[in-house]
Formats: sequence, C-alpha cells, structure tokens
Amino acid sequence: MEDTDRDRKIVEIVKIFLRSVVLYRQFYNDYQKGTFRFEEVQRLVDDKGQSLLFNLKKICHSIFRENDSSSSKEQLFDLAVSSIFHEAMIIRENCYQAETYGPKAKALEGKPQKGQHEKKFLKELDRTLERAKKRLAVELKETNALLSETLEQLKDFMASYPENGLLMRFFLENENLLKEVFGPEGLEDLFSAIYKEGRLAVLQTAAKSYYNSGYYQQAADTIKKALALTTSNETRFLYFFYSGLRDYYENNYRMALENFQAAKGLEVSTSGETTSHLEYLKRINSLSRAIQETSQETNKDLQGVT
Repeated sequence: MEDTDRDRKIVEIVKIFLRSVVLYRQFYNDYQKGTFRFEEVQRLVDDKGQSLLFNLKKICHSIFRENDSSSSKEQLFDLAVSSIFHEAMIIRENCYQAETYGPKAKALEGKPQKGQHEKKFLKELDRTLERAKKRLAVELKETNALLSETLEQLKDFMASYPENGLLMRFFLENENLLKEVFGPEGLEDLFSAIYKEGRLAVLQTAAKSYYNSGYYQQAADTIKKALALTTSNETRFLYFFYSGLRDYYENNYRMALENFQAAKGLEVSTSGETTSHLEYLKRINSLSRAIQETSQETNKDLQGVT
C-alpha cells in the first residue's frame, strides 16, 4: 500500500499528542513543586498557531471534522483534542493572571498615598487573582485527568491503522518517546493491540513501508530485527531481497547477486502475499539480468583495451 498524505497526518497527530503529554506532565509536576511558569504553558497552548495543542487541533479538524468519511472513533478523538485545547487555554489565562498581575499588584500595594478608588481596585484585583489561583489548581487537575483518559483513547485510535506503515516506522524510530508515555510494558501492549503478532508485525509493516519509499538500507535493517522473532522463510526472503536492493543501488553488484540468489533459493509460502512475492521475484530476475549484462559489457570493454 502506498503511503498517503492522510497517513502522514495521522503520524503527525500521534507525534504531537505524545509530545503534549510529556510536556503537560512536566509542567504539572513543576506546578506541584511550586516552579510552574507561564512560558511552559505557552509551548503547550496558545491562540497563534505556535503551540503543540493548537497545531494538533488544527490537523485533527482538517482530516476528521471536515471529512464526512471519518469514523466515529476519529470524530470522538477530534472532540477530545478540542476539549483538551480549550481546557488548556483556561489554564493559560489563569496562569498568566497569577504570574503577570500578581507581582505587579503586590508592588503597588506597598506604595504609599493611594486614593480610595485605587485601594478598592487593588482589593478587588487581589480577590480576582486568588480566584485565578484556585481555578488554576482545579483546571490543572481536571485537564490532567482528561489527558490521561484521552491517552487511553489514543491507543484505540492508533490500533485503527494497522496498514499505516509510516505510523509503524514512527513507533520504531521513537521508542524512547513511547516508553516515556506508556512505559516499556505499555509499548508492547500497544503493539499487541494493533497486531496479534505484536512487535513482529510492526517490524514487518515498517520494513515494507521503507521498501515502498526506496529506503532499502532501513528496510533491510528493520526486517533483520524481525528475524530475531521468527525463522520463517518469508521473513528471510525479505531480508535477502531488501539487502540485495540496497547492494544493487550502492553498485555493490557481487553482493547484490549473492543476496538475490539466497532469496530465490528459499521455499516461501505465498498464501495471502502471492502477488507481492511474484512481483519481488520479477524484480530480482530483472536486476540480476541487468547486473550480468553490465558485467559482460565491462568484460568486452576490457578485452578491447588489451
């Protein structure tokens, strides 16, 4: 299956959401320690398109809300992201009030010769800031719960795209990020939720996506990791096939032929993959002939020189 623009946007959604979770946990922890700062909130949410949640909401709307073919799971996730965004905007406003107006109000209270109206205003401002601090504490706690609940929803969301090779590549290229969010065991649970074969199928799908994109080195490296989980001839065939392609396009023709011959020498069950396997064999035969013809031409040229 060819990678599509929608596949790429799904990956972007997952990436931004996971990074948002990490950032939120960081400043929620900072708040509990008393070191919470407005600039940390700005990175998470704003109304100018320069924050994680703003861009996440924008992408979700573009492919889920504005698309009649979106599934109920996708629409629900879009709704959850919008809810998180608006809750985070409330946090941003309360944090701004507490951090910006609080010190200024305290500085003005210490100055002498204030009129009656000024005293009344400062007293009311003090009440406003106190309410902002209380709302901030409540909103942070509620948003933390909402984010955790949506993270569970994200698992089902990601499991809806088993054919998205770009998503599987993202998982493998960003395992540290996923482990930070889900934990080591949670990562393997996620893989098992997507495929009954778990990590093995993730590796196979990612390798095929690298192959379709012309990244033969990455395809060979990825399918090699799958060989640690299975001894099937199908997987061994793909390893030799991808390695041969890598060697061919690096002009290492001798190794390419060796890998192609090793692939052809395997008995492979083609159930469910008949068309793909036959296409791979055709490509092997075509490139092998090209290598042999190139070798023959080179020998002729050398004979002409002598």
